[in-house]
Amino acid sequence: MTGPWPQPTLVTINFDVARKPPFLISAGSSILLDRPAVVCNKFGVIILWYLPGAIDLDIQNDMVAATVKMSALLVTSVTRGAETGNKWRTHKSNFEPSRHGLTLGCINLSPAWFLQAHPAPKFHPQVSATLKRDGRSLCQAMQRLAALIAATLRVMHPDLYRASLATQLALGLWAADKKLDEMGARLRVGISIYSCRRCVQPALTLVAP
Repeated sequence: MTGPWPQPTLVTINFDVARKPPFLISAGSSILLDRPAVVCNKFGVIILWYLPGAIDLDIQNDMVAATVKMSALLVTSVTRGAETGNKWRTHKSNFEPSRHGLTLGCINLSPAWFLQAHPAPKFHPQVSATLKRDGRSLCQAMQRLAALIAATLRVMHPDLYRASLATQLALGLWAADKKLDEMGARLRVGISIYSCRRCVQPALTLVAP
């Protein structure tokens, strides 16, 4: 990556030092990052990657376009009324208005995942309902971003990257053996290193993948 870089970013280190190795920078202190950098602890383990400009305007526009393409699915995913039952995760109170005018919602985009309360080995992975409805076009809309994420993981966590490739290959072979053509098709088009993805737009809190 070459400059010029975006405006410097003030980063506050706020880790639970009681459960992690000691840091050269004490918890709660701040450092100014003005170029691509990594922050390491005293043992040389990277705890933060700072990559300004890694997601350029073209990629950001791709992300917005892909989200807009999901609008019809996102709007029907939001639940309203009393926060009861198993729909509390997608209740409207968990979302805030988008600054970019995007549709609120939360949908799952997985070519192979276990439905809630359907664990292995009694049950087998299935294509999520969202991908069954409009899977190919959604996967294609996210291909560029998926490739960027894969390249990032290859550098930052090579072991995890290789494990992900092995999982994707195993899922593809399993789907072929079980004659699950729809799952195989979604795995081939999706090119994602993750077997489960969730689009949340925009949430008040972070949602784990």
